[in-house]
Amino acid sequence: MLFRNTLAQSTTTITSMIFSVILAPIMLSRLGLAAFGVWAVTGAFATYATVFDLGITRALGRYVALYDASGEERKLRECVGLGLLAVTIVGAVVLAAAYLVAPLFADSLGVLDTADMRIVLLCSAGILTSMLFKKVLNSVPHGLRRMVPPNVTSTAGNVVNFVFSVGILLVSSSLVDYALVNFLAAFLGIFGALASTLYVSRPLPVAWPSRETTREVLGFSIKVQVPWIADMVNQQTDKLVIAFLIDVKVAAAFEIAGRVTNAVKAVGVLTTSAMVPTATAYIVERGRQAVPAFHLRYSRMSVALAFPLFVVVCVSAPALLFAWLGEIPDTTEAVLIVLSVSHFFGLAAGVAVTLAMGAGRANMLALTAALSAALNVVLTVAFAPLFGTWGVLAATFVSIAFGAIAFLRNFHREFGIRGREFLAAIAPPTALAVGVGVPFGLYALAFMELDSRLQAAVMLAAVTLLYGAIYWVLASRLGYLPARLTLSRGRRAAPPRDEALVGTPEPTR
Repeated sequence: MLFRNTLAQSTTTITSMIFSVILAPIMLSRLGLAAFGVWAVTGAFATYATVFDLGITRALGRYVALYDASGEERKLRECVGLGLLAVTIVGAVVLAAAYLVAPLFADSLGVLDTADMRIVLLCSAGILTSMLFKKVLNSVPHGLRRMVPPNVTSTAGNVVNFVFSVGILLVSSSLVDYALVNFLAAFLGIFGALASTLYVSRPLPVAWPSRETTREVLGFSIKVQVPWIADMVNQQTDKLVIAFLIDVKVAAAFEIAGRVTNAVKAVGVLTTSAMVPTATAYIVERGRQAVPAFHLRYSRMSVALAFPLFVVVCVSAPALLFAWLGEIPDTTEAVLIVLSVSHFFGLAAGVAVTLAMGAGRANMLALTAALSAALNVVLTVAFAPLFGTWGVLAATFVSIAFGAIAFLRNFHREFGIRGREFLAAIAPPTALAVGVGVPFGLYALAFMELDSRLQAAVMLAAVTLLYGAIYWVLASRLGYLPARLTLSRGRRAAPPRDEALVGTPEPTR
């Protein structure tokens, strides 16, 4: 079931990322670099505003799984009620803030007048509010480990959003029109989420939250919120600092590179995307003693699947950007490579993060995430005036690496895992991914000269396919990949076995 749920999550995430990548050059062509930068900045503003939900929308999947596994149906329904109440309040706050700050954004960015900026900000706030409502509704099937229905409707929503976006860009070059259409598509997505939730659990499991349930969920969710804030600081703050202190067009270039790395990161984290509810129920039934073997086994597989994606991005960055955009904005290639390398650290800690969430140890995440965010802010403020974009990138890289390493140290100490055991699990697939990429990187530095988008596309396809084929064969023979993705299973090295982990780690229901 974990494999099926992960596959379902993959469909939604991959379609969203593919559509985002396709839309970027169309938006640049129709709206211009400055308006594209404004859209990125307003999106970052709206994302910041979700801090007011206190992490409830991120904690619901875990508590739905927990109360379902323990048979506490009333508390499960109260969780959903608490989530709906929280996002309603957040939506009202975000929309009010968007209305009020429009003059400041219009004056600072100098691209839209106040009236148009207010519409764009309100649409960004409406899109975010719609997404939060969908997250609350989808927490029910996610927590029940029935992720196919919500991801079917979410994928359909991605298609609707893409069609609406392309359609409006074909007939209008106005950012205001684009924002309005995107809000409409996001609002319609709420009804899809409602339909999938009712398909899994009818009637809708909603009840007014009691004080006890509210305190229990908030005690965990506030701790969950801190890592999310740190991640937001590490990603969104960069765009805001660059837009207001350097240039909105540079922020647009940063957003372009960020779209690529976020797309690859989203694919990479699919290896753990369905794991929190499963890990929660798994730990409830089997106890903490199952955590070390789970962590080591799945960390190796997660790294083996995710790291090659970023290596390909790094070694093919010029071809990728040229084929995608036709003209590469200044610093975009360097930003893409630095962000890709920084994500290595976060993905290496991905399985540990999901297990800490499943075990209810969000305080471990909160502490290291808070330190990471504070470090990013301090370094960004110190380096940006001196080194510009490079200073922002350095701050982001150092803070992400520090946060991941500090968290892993605390996690290993908590669950009795030796650091060298973890390194022994992830070092071989990491070395293989990087080693296979070295010849391609050297070739790109020495010989890659691009004259047309077609040539760049052919080069990108050749590098991706050749790298992927070589890595897949070697990783299969060395036993780094899941059985379902392994070539020549009979010849591959046998992975470490643990009786608690044989087969899919899904609790008996």
